[in-house]
Amino acid sequence: MNFQMLVGEIEENKIPKVLEQWNIQFKNLQTKKHAKHIFTHVEWDMIAYEIEIKNKNEQWIWTTKKEMDRQYPLPTAFKKLLN
Repeated sequence: MNFQMLVGEIEENKIPKVLEQWNIQFKNLQTKKHAKHIFTHVEWDMIAYEIEIKNKNEQWIWTTKKEMDRQYPLPTAFKKLLN
């Protein structure tokens, strides 16, 4: 599970190009969840994608949800995407 982020908007059909830039080859891409989060006076409109990958970018930390719950505190905004 990974919370790699893009700032701003991106069209879904452009995600494969971003993954390529991150050295990720994928098998499947699907929208998982939409969430809104208000931080002070700024509203974040977030979209999470579930991506089945062929390879891992070894420069990132890869973890399971269970490990993440135990070892990595997440901001409330991201927790909304997991529920």
